[in-house]
Order: sequence, then structure tokens, then C-alpha cells
Amino acid sequence: MNTNDIRHYLLSNSPWVNRDTTVDTVKAGDPTREIHTVGVGWMSTIYDLRAAHQMGCDLFITHEPTFWEHYAPEQKLRDVDPGIAKAKFLAETGMVVLRAHDSWDNWPVLGIRDSWARGLGLTQYLAQDETRWHAVYQIPETTLAEFAKCVAAKVAVLGEDSVRVMGDPTMRVSRPSLGVGCGGPDLDMVRLGSDVLIVCYDGASYWAARERFAELGVAVISVEHGTTEMWGLESLAKHLSEVFPTLTFHYFAEHPKPWTVSA
Repeated sequence: MNTNDIRHYLLSNSPWVNRDTTVDTVKAGDPTREIHTVGVGWMSTIYDLRAAHQMGCDLFITHEPTFWEHYAPEQKLRDVDPGIAKAKFLAETGMVVLRAHDSWDNWPVLGIRDSWARGLGLTQYLAQDETRWHAVYQIPETTLAEFAKCVAAKVAVLGEDSVRVMGDPTMRVSRPSLGVGCGGPDLDMVRLGSDVLIVCYDGASYWAARERFAELGVAVISVEHGTTEMWGLESLAKHLSEVFPTLTFHYFAEHPKPWTVSA
């Protein structure tokens, strides 16, 4: 069993992925070497890679870039620090790094979007967009403030100590929508009746997205990018352990998590 076997499985079951342009490629190491123990995490930070090495992982499957560049082959920052240190660590350990982004984003039920919704307790699905990145859900009507508190309570276990909210705290909401990481809900979900959009900072800047949503009359709840996808990576680790029972899988979430200071 090797890295190519896992990559082949993921891509073979992802007909929406363009094999010629996908970022789901090997970022480091020899994909033909035999593997036994696999780490899975949202981002292959040096902290995650070190933890995986300590657990004996031959392969690390990451959702986000290893060398801070979305498009393959992630070459621009390899030859400057901290890329030099990370590349050296990978070369010395021989660990293989595989990215699973385009495949797992849209994977039905177990993938990023559906795992995010499930983690937030959004189980009453109403509609989705054509790309299947975005979906809107039904909840019992409540105030924006109360719903935001519920979201904050859910994500606390992921290391997010607060959420940021835009909109009247007393506004009544009943149709939250969310998306896939940076590909968060937008006008498409508003047109489907969403009254509160759950987005991440990386994908929804203030001037280009969140303020625009406010002018549309909808509320916005913002969290960190990793928070929206960590449950999806836990799901990936579990799924692959079932598909490849001869391998041992470990989930890691060692990436730095911002914390909040209030005046």
C-alpha cells in the first residue's frame, strides 16, 4: 500500500475533480514507498508534521497547502524560511505529504460542507447551489444573538474561543447557510432565503463580502477557516481507516489557533 493508492481512491470517487488542474497532488516525499501509518489534518503545519512523525506516520494527508500556496506545485516559498526548515524536516524524515482538497470539499455526506453542518447541529437541509459548495438549513426561529451563542458553543471544542457577528442582535433568524471553507455562502444562498450566513475570515473579507451581506439585510457569523473544515478532516481520517483497514490513521489539529482579547 502506498500514497498513490490513496490518491487514486480519492480521485476515482471524485468525478467533479479535473485531474489536469487539481491541487490534490503529492507535495513531498516518494508516493511509491510503502506506508503503514497515516496522519490526517487540516493543514500540514510544522507542528502537525512533527506530531505525526512522533506517532510514526509515513504519510500526512493535508487539506490545505504545505508551503502556503494554493496552486500546485507550491514552489514559491519552499526556498525561504520557514519553507526551508519544513522542506528539510520532510526530507530528513522521508514523510510523504498528499493534499486532499478538491476531492474532499465536495465529497457527499462525509466531506467538508456536510461535516461542518453536522457539527453545528444543522440537520434540516433545505437547498444547495449548483456547485454543491453552499447549502441552507432550517432551524427553529430565534434571535441572531442566541443563534450566534449556539454556534460559539459548538466551535469551542475546535479551539475557537469566540465568533464575530454582524447584524442586529434581536433580528429573528431561521435559515442559516454555510459553505466549503473559503467558498462560503453568498448571494446564491440569500436568494434561497438564507437570513444568516456563516463564513470564514479567509474567504469573506469585510469590504468585499461581509459588509455587502449587511447591506442585503442578512446577518453574518464569522469564524476561522480551519474551524469550518476540521470536522471534515476528522471524517476523512475515519473514512479512510474503513476503506484501508490495514493502515493506521491518526487525526491531528496542531495548527496555531487565534485567541481573542476584549477591551
